[in-house]
Amino acid sequence: MITLIEFIFKLEFGINVTHRLAFCHLFGKANIIINMNTLSFDTLLPIPDIYSAKRILCIQPHYDDNDIGAGATLAALVEKGAELIYLTVTDDQMGVVDASLSPTQAAEALKRDQSAAGKIIGVKDQIWLGYPDAGEYSYFSVWRDLLKHIRVIKPDFIFAPDPWLTYEAHRDHYTTGLAAASAATLFGLARIPSSDPAVDSAYAPHSLIGIAFYFTREPNYFFDVDATWEKKVEAVKCYEAQFDPDGMEQLLFALDLKARQFAERHGCDRAEGLKVMHPSSLHCGI
Repeated sequence: MITLIEFIFKLEFGINVTHRLAFCHLFGKANIIINMNTLSFDTLLPIPDIYSAKRILCIQPHYDDNDIGAGATLAALVEKGAELIYLTVTDDQMGVVDASLSPTQAAEALKRDQSAAGKIIGVKDQIWLGYPDAGEYSYFSVWRDLLKHIRVIKPDFIFAPDPWLTYEAHRDHYTTGLAAASAATLFGLARIPSSDPAVDSAYAPHSLIGIAFYFTREPNYFFDVDATWEKKVEAVKCYEAQFDPDGMEQLLFALDLKARQFAERHGCDRAEGLKVMHPSSLHCGI
């Protein structure tokens, strides 16, 4: 039988940690985590180091969500050497503002926008699952597709929208976020099939350091984006298929206001707020 604190250190560091208990015993209780600078208040596991990310899978419901929610952070991580792969769950057809475009023309416009924005942020690859935007599709189909791509790409960090955002009414957002969260906790269980048996049989285990949720009202991490804010702005401006000039102006104003709000008391002009968690924190409240 091991103590709770031993379990936590084993889970996080993968080593025998009996000698670490002496530190905690100095404070009288072996089940109290002392360093609150590296721990979130609602989990016993340390907040993963976002700067350590080397390969990031960014899972979004629509073609612009990653950049709207965390584009400046992602651009900064690319500058620090991280590799970005964007995965878009829906075909995003419903948001195209030009009603005269055929579905084929709309798809071409969407991919043109996304490619231009991706070059600014530094996206290496784009993946599209093609589920119907604001339409009927199975959560489990999305989930199995995400299991497949996590096993193929082997990211060490995942970005996705927060599925527990209060009052989020868009089904695509909470379905995508929940499927990403669940896949982040279960991808390593070989008995759970993805959408591709060949991928499952060839998969070799890898480590996922953390998951970062954007579009969240419960951020525990504020990323200084002063140096890359203009990259985000220029990337978001590329999404012309879904925003007319007035809509784009309003969006950029709201994003700037939110970034300044996040930056308060953090020593910068603009920040992006994220909920960053260890994947093991997404089950049973550990």
